Amino acid sequence: MFLYPALAVGFAFVAVPLLVHLINLLRHRRQRWAAMDFLIASYRKQRNWIFLKQLLLLLSRISIAALLVALLAGWVSGSRLLDLVGTRTTHHLYVLDDSYSMGDTSGGATAYSRALDSLRVLADRLAKSEGNHQITVVRSSRAALVTRAGSDNADAAADLSARSLLGDAGVIQRVMATSPSAVQTDLVAALQLGGKLLSGTAADQRIAYIASDFRSADWQSPQRAAEAIGELSRGGAAIKMIDCGVPATGNLAITSLTPVPDVWVAGVPVVVRATVKNYGTQAVKNVTLAARVIRYGSDVVAADPTRRVSGQAEALPAMLIDEIPAGGEETKSFQVYITQPGTHALEVSIPDDALAIDNRRACTLPLSDLERVLIIDGEIGGRGAFHVAAVLDPGGQVRTGAVPDVQSPAFLRSITAEQLARYRAVYVVDPTEINDNIAELLKGYVEAGGGLCWFLGPGVDRDAFNRVLSGPRRLLPGRLEEATDLPQRSAEVSPDMILGRPHPLTEPLAGIGNAAFSLLGVSRSWGLAIDRTAQGDAAGGEGSQPGSAPSSTARSTPATTSGSGTADAAVAEAAPVREVLLRRDGRPLVVQHEVGRGRVITSLVGLDGRWTNWSGDPTFVVFLLQANAYLWSAASPQISVPVEDGIRREHPEGVYTDELIYLAPVNDPPRVPLPWAAVGEGRDRFVAIDPKDQVIAGGADVEGLMQVGIGEVVVTELDGQSRVIPTALTLAGGGSDLGRSEAEEIRRAVQPVDVRFVTAGELAQQYGGPSGSATMLVLLGLLLLFLAIEQVLGYLGSYHAPAEAAIPVPVQGGLATSHVGVAGRRHQR
Repeated sequence: MFLYPALAVGFAFVAVPLLVHLINLLRHRRQRWAAMDFLIASYRKQRNWIFLKQLLLLLSRISIAALLVALLAGWVSGSRLLDLVGTRTTHHLYVLDDSYSMGDTSGGATAYSRALDSLRVLADRLAKSEGNHQITVVRSSRAALVTRAGSDNADAAADLSARSLLGDAGVIQRVMATSPSAVQTDLVAALQLGGKLLSGTAADQRIAYIASDFRSADWQSPQRAAEAIGELSRGGAAIKMIDCGVPATGNLAITSLTPVPDVWVAGVPVVVRATVKNYGTQAVKNVTLAARVIRYGSDVVAADPTRRVSGQAEALPAMLIDEIPAGGEETKSFQVYITQPGTHALEVSIPDDALAIDNRRACTLPLSDLERVLIIDGEIGGRGAFHVAAVLDPGGQVRTGAVPDVQSPAFLRSITAEQLARYRAVYVVDPTEINDNIAELLKGYVEAGGGLCWFLGPGVDRDAFNRVLSGPRRLLPGRLEEATDLPQRSAEVSPDMILGRPHPLTEPLAGIGNAAFSLLGVSRSWGLAIDRTAQGDAAGGEGSQPGSAPSSTARSTPATTSGSGTADAAVAEAAPVREVLLRRDGRPLVVQHEVGRGRVITSLVGLDGRWTNWSGDPTFVVFLLQANAYLWSAASPQISVPVEDGIRREHPEGVYTDELIYLAPVNDPPRVPLPWAAVGEGRDRFVAIDPKDQVIAGGADVEGLMQVGIGEVVVTELDGQSRVIPTALTLAGGGSDLGRSEAEEIRRAVQPVDVRFVTAGELAQQYGGPSGSATMLVLLGLLLLFLAIEQVLGYLGSYHAPAEAAIPVPVQGGLATSHVGVAGRRHQR
């Protein structure tokens, strides 16, 4: 094999010494001499030796010509010939960053294509180089999936593992056909698993190449990456960083697409919010946000692989974002109105920029039909239940999605857990008594995702409620304390009821502030001693959270309501017990906490009108509608999942067939229907479409499963009816920030390991020619050897006058002596 095959035609030059030799033979002429007998005898005696010397001289000159052409043409012998003289085995680990930020096209081509070009150049040169070269390729996304699956199987993470490049770089073709994944991850998992493969193979030399765009988001906390690189270095590997990125030109990304938590019922408008963030260093103006809804009605019973989606797509009016400041974000809201129940899909997009994958985002919108809510009223006459039912079902053409079912407390003593699960939320108004059986029933209901709202009036048996509902059951956020009066207020002080920490329940009132409660009166309410131990347990053992009341009676300073700061909202969201509404003296009136998957709202005043007139105030309508939506949303299905988490769907036996069909998202149809079998038994049977499982199992469909967008699941019931259900797979985030880390920063982070940064072009130059290779050294050594042999043979085959030839010859024998000397010289020649 030759590095420069065109120069191989120079091997015709080896015929030149042979032609010269033949031509010289033709130049010899026969000439008669006197007294030649003794010369002929001498010639016959020396003929074989003279012929051998001439033959060796000819062969040496031919070899010199062949070696010169081989050197110029760049002859590569491979390992077979070099095994005769000894060779080294070199193991090359190529860690390939395929996170979605590698799809950045700021430099024209993507950073990932530059990484693949570097791999191709490396493999080509190694295949043409001498010695035994082995290559291992590990992509960061596969390594991350293996690690997240709880495995350390390095072979499952590697596309190639210690594959020899025996004169053919075609072993990397599988890797060359890949593209950036939809996963954003650092390189730690790939370095760790790749290091296991590198150290597990015997080699004389080890080299680790790290091809990445080196985004600053991945190197803000470089301790783990530095430790993994240090482990490679301690294993004897030389570290080379291949910088595939270029300075970014800015990037916009859709970071969120979420329906506002609400009842999500067919025929009721749903508000959807989309957030666009500017990751660039300059403000961007006039950004068009396109939106569309994909309806999956009852008529969509089969998937259409020739289209991106099988549902009926309808474009919504485009929205214009005037300006997004550098590093800022803007949120746009729009309404979606769908009359058919079922799971539908939404998709928003912005014009393509340097990183196209984050310019589109999808979510699903699961709409149910009218849902039943249970209202338990402990007061004879049901005054409180009337207020709740009137808000949830006002009648006429107004739809809230709720169908109230008003019952007495005895209903809870006779209902089963399965019957209670059919209600979307439970409202307990002015209860007078409750027992352990009812408490266990409600606890199981809430833990499974149900919503529970208490309105505790004067008739509550405080001791019984504390014993049954507080403590381990946590159906109350703490222990009820003695009811306390609220002094009458003067005109210049705050209203009796004020806003607490920012919360979705009071979000519509946040813009008005405490003035919204100016006509509302509160004379008395129950006290509440929040269980700080329960808070700490719910928060993961961290103790009390910011925003909770500092005293045992849960008193707190009234919060300002001029705005809902992001920090306050984040603190409130993290607090296990959240104070939603307060009395003007800082004592809580309404609190909210979570139990299992469900939510509990507790009002420390009832609705019978004795302690407050809240039920007749307009703010009660707003609060109760928000409360109903908030309680319902706790059990709402997922609207999207990160693409690396995959899809898990319940597939109970006796309802559906044994398998379903999955069509992964694609940008360009057609799509490939993939059958997927259910696992488990009975009502616990499910289908898990998880790329992590596929990586561990060595499945071939991993790349197909790792696509963002709208996928579709086709389920078939036992009666033969089929449905198409959309699913939304999204980016996990973190890769849209295209800011880069400098090489010096990374060098400092990985000290004392010595790393070298190279570009793809520099990598090609390192393996770009035959100079310095073992084959070239062998050829050069042979050339010098044959040149020396040619000189020696040339000297032995030529005539050299002896020292006595300079003695004068007498005239009498001059002719004969002269003839003998001439004949002898001719004979020697």
